[in-house]
Amino acid sequence: MTQPWFTPPKAPAEMLADAQKAKINEINDAYIAAATPLIREYPQIEQQSWSEQIREARTYLAWAENPQGDRPDTPVLDNILLGRNGKDGTETLQELCEAVVNNAEKFTQFQQLTGRRHRLVKMVKNASQKSVVDHVSWADDDNYDFI
Repeated sequence: MTQPWFTPPKAPAEMLADAQKAKINEINDAYIAAATPLIREYPQIEQQSWSEQIREARTYLAWAENPQGDRPDTPVLDNILLGRNGKDGTETLQELCEAVVNNAEKFTQFQQLTGRRHRLVKMVKNASQKSVVDHVSWADDDNYDFI
């Protein structure tokens, strides 16, 4: 029977599990910190429309390059443009579409960091020793210039 004041040391498997959990949290925090500059100005509710914005922008830009047939419907972007321009704005749908596509391309490149997060988490989960977990670091291969 152990004494109430005595806490036995953790077993190696428990120490490894604790280190893995802490390291995954560290990796996720670094990932979020890297993503924040790209998304900090956009509320979550707006982010939910990004897929449709991108689809409409690409469809419109393709049509504008070779305007055959009717102009494609762009209800989301039309309404965004109305809000952006107010009563006297001069931004065009073409300019808005170019901005949407430019932002989408930056975010697409950012997905390299999503893959990096996956790789590092996999390394941590596959580690069989705490010392291996301790050497996994987000900062060690930080060479992404699109942020």
